[in-house]
Amino acid sequence: MRTIPPAARANPPALAFGRRIGLPSLALAVALSAGLSACKRDAASPDAAAANPAATATPAPVARFDARLSLVNNNGAIRYDGTLDSEANRKALSIALAQAYSGQISGNLNVDKAAKPAPWLDKLPQFAAALSMSGAAVSFEGEKIELSGQASDADRAILLEKAKTLFPGYQYGGLFEGVGGAAASTDAAAQALAALEPGKAGPAEIVKALNQINLRFDDGGARIAPASLDILSRAAKAIQAGPADARYEIVGPGGGGGQPSDNETLSRQRAEAVKVQLIVAGVNPGALDTKAASGAATTPLQFNAVK
Repeated sequence: MRTIPPAARANPPALAFGRRIGLPSLALAVALSAGLSACKRDAASPDAAAANPAATATPAPVARFDARLSLVNNNGAIRYDGTLDSEANRKALSIALAQAYSGQISGNLNVDKAAKPAPWLDKLPQFAAALSMSGAAVSFEGEKIELSGQASDADRAILLEKAKTLFPGYQYGGLFEGVGGAAASTDAAAQALAALEPGKAGPAEIVKALNQINLRFDDGGARIAPASLDILSRAAKAIQAGPADARYEIVGPGGGGGQPSDNETLSRQRAEAVKVQLIVAGVNPGALDTKAASGAATTPLQFNAVK
């Protein structure tokens, strides 16, 4: 019978293996394994997440914007456009507008979840029923209401009173400003236009008053600021009250930045915008011409009598 030497019996296989690879190497392997396990635990711990913000970052909040709606009365037919916060509100508003205008209405309403709830939604049908004058346009955006287009002084006063009753505390802009002649007491151009005698003032006198208008536009653009709609309405009345065969040239403001060709393009666009607004307010299109200011120098709005 074969006997096992005592030395072999005293050394288990694992220990014998350790001797073959060397005990220091085995200890290093164990240490590395323990270190990796600790790193995994640390990476999953709250402290590790705090040290690594990217691992717990949340999506940036979506920018919210005010719900909006525009209504335009085109010879009794209403055209609408806007954006609301939900499909339910879109359907409700579509039905309410159709009922308010007896079907004489068309348009498009979009739904965007980033839109804020419309504060004017519930009472809008009552206001919409009052928008019966052809050529008038009203826009709602948040707690702002703006009147534009063509509306007589009496119509402006009626709509403003309706707006204040249904939507107290809102901002009333565009043709709502200056209702009741309030602007005439503070604005130099309004005072000059009010001083013209209907049927007696000639083109030269009218141009002198028109050239006191300090018209405002969107920065770098041709959109007329809502605050300037009232003074252009007064300008239209002065032109209509003047000689029927008189013609006027509108030189749009421009210059002050960019290349001369760019400034000339902006001047022409602004002159056309003024012409359109005067026509909307009742001026005969044949009485108005437009011209662009040339060069890079800043120039104001200017009217000239065309002989």
